[in-house]
Amino acid sequence: MNRALEIAADVRARRRSAVDATREALAVIERENAAINAFHHVFHDEALAHAGRIDALLANGIDPGPLAGVPFAAKSLFDIEGHARIAGSRARLDAPAARRDADAVARLRQAGAVLVGTTHMDELACGATGENPHFGAVRNPHDIECMTGGSSGGSAAAVAAGCVPLALGSDTNGSIRAPAALCGAWGMKPTFGRLSKRGTLPYADSLDCIGGFARNVDDLAAMYAVLDGNASNERCDERKVAVLGGFFETYASREAWDAVMQTASLLGPHETIVMPEDEMQLVRGAATIISNVEVATAHANLLDAPAESVSPRLRTRLLAGALSPAAWYARALRYQQRFRMRMSRLFADFDILLAPCTPFAAPRFSDTTIMVGVHALEPAKHLGMLTQPISFAGLPVVTAPVIRPGRMPLGVQVIAAPFDEAACLATARRIEEGFRNTQRTSTDT
Repeated sequence: MNRALEIAADVRARRRSAVDATREALAVIERENAAINAFHHVFHDEALAHAGRIDALLANGIDPGPLAGVPFAAKSLFDIEGHARIAGSRARLDAPAARRDADAVARLRQAGAVLVGTTHMDELACGATGENPHFGAVRNPHDIECMTGGSSGGSAAAVAAGCVPLALGSDTNGSIRAPAALCGAWGMKPTFGRLSKRGTLPYADSLDCIGGFARNVDDLAAMYAVLDGNASNERCDERKVAVLGGFFETYASREAWDAVMQTASLLGPHETIVMPEDEMQLVRGAATIISNVEVATAHANLLDAPAESVSPRLRTRLLAGALSPAAWYARALRYQQRFRMRMSRLFADFDILLAPCTPFAAPRFSDTTIMVGVHALEPAKHLGMLTQPISFAGLPVVTAPVIRPGRMPLGVQVIAAPFDEAACLATARRIEEGFRNTQRTSTDT
């Protein structure tokens, strides 16, 4: 699959048709999806019909938009007009069809992009591995015996496998960033509240963000510009960079930390900020309380659903939230405001913060624990432990994939001040160019 911007340029110049670009994506999905299980529903006929309308506009001299003819996918918690919003839940199989598209889907379609399908996800977004008890596990395109991470694993796998150049996801505690890292894609979680969530199924409303995946930074920025409507396309100049250490180094494997250091070296001189473990564990506890209470509030009806409709893991999460004292929830929200102010103050001295995305590369499905130093970490519980504090602070983040030939990918969080997504993307471009130059040099020598 070509780059999104290349497809759009060719379609708008009528060097190729939107129908041909859509057929190509559908063919790749048909070839790849049996192995990776990324797609829940493929909109074959609808996608081709939409692509045909784009070609008709062009034939009449009308520009369909900056993403003309670009195939994309959407996590199955986004409303798609005429289709039920399943969100990885067997309990929602009989949900009514949506009457209109989610805002994010509508914006991409209005820009000329073609929706080719919805992607699998963890049950109601309550998970970090990409495994779903009702619809099966999404499998990592780099090794199908390995996890994608979650809960946006299907969208990450669809992009990484070349099925689509762009995909929508959502991120509460790391659900875009972790799958992007494990699958080797670029991923973006904007500032909390930056993009409209209308038409998406909530998980934890105080933390939920929408964002997406791409195979390169320019495509990611183009998608974000459409979703935001007012995004700048700032190119990069020199920025002051700091690496988040302490807790983030302690719970990163050697190779995950090396990926951060390698990325930092591409950006020039940098400092280290030691993040105390006791503070970060308090952050994780507060974020978990908020997540549990809000998902239990949003989906309280599922506590009475038949046992086969709700997995034991999700039912336990809902019960934990329903039984949490209101005082805990109130205190967690107050602490979140203080922590957001604490993290925002770091940007008085630095423009960009770097941190590992996940403690380790993609685990195998058979891995019950992975040792990181002296700590035995469980993938289901700990894949999002390094992304969760950044979500709690509400900061914008781009995942920079670190591709390692012969080994599974890793990812680095590129973090900026609130509402400075332009800095994230501009720095991501420098990183992408730096890795490209490094690979070119190593090939030449």
